[in-house]
Amino acid sequence: MSEAQFNHKLNKYLPKLGSQQVTRIKEAAAIAFYHQQTDCPVVQTLCCDDAPQFKLITTDRALCWVHEGRHYKKLSPVFHCHQVILEQFLDDFWDYYRELLAYKNAPRTEAALLLRSKFRRLFETQSGYELLDERKQLTATKVSELLRVLEHPELPLHNNPAELAARTRVWSLD
Repeated sequence: MSEAQFNHKLNKYLPKLGSQQVTRIKEAAAIAFYHQQTDCPVVQTLCCDDAPQFKLITTDRALCWVHEGRHYKKLSPVFHCHQVILEQFLDDFWDYYRELLAYKNAPRTEAALLLRSKFRRLFETQSGYELLDERKQLTATKVSELLRVLEHPELPLHNNPAELAARTRVWSLD
């Protein structure tokens, strides 16, 4: 069915839908079509940010570490002691990220177990800076999606190249 035919059916059978509802129905239809089509392989795991529109596209998601790190960069502590705590945490965060990159190049079961343990320590240890600890709790709830790379080392740890390519494509269409 063409887009025009689909829109006609929506208007005919669901005329009182708001624009957000129409958008959600179209997104759901696009995802359903994508999963049932056979022209190209269906991606099993998507590396993306935590935006809700990405949740049902693939079977699995790997969350982007760069996007996750941006949440911490938004914190702006007033007290010097909190600034020091945040700075140390960010150093630890990016050190951990580099360990994940090293794992991708030489995956081993023992290394995966150690990285899981380090994840828990990094994100479940209280720092004394309340806003940082709240943000860390939110990250801790995403452990399976952030550590998907331990099961699939071929996955990227961030999606910045894909985002840049998509933006370039959109800009060139304007």
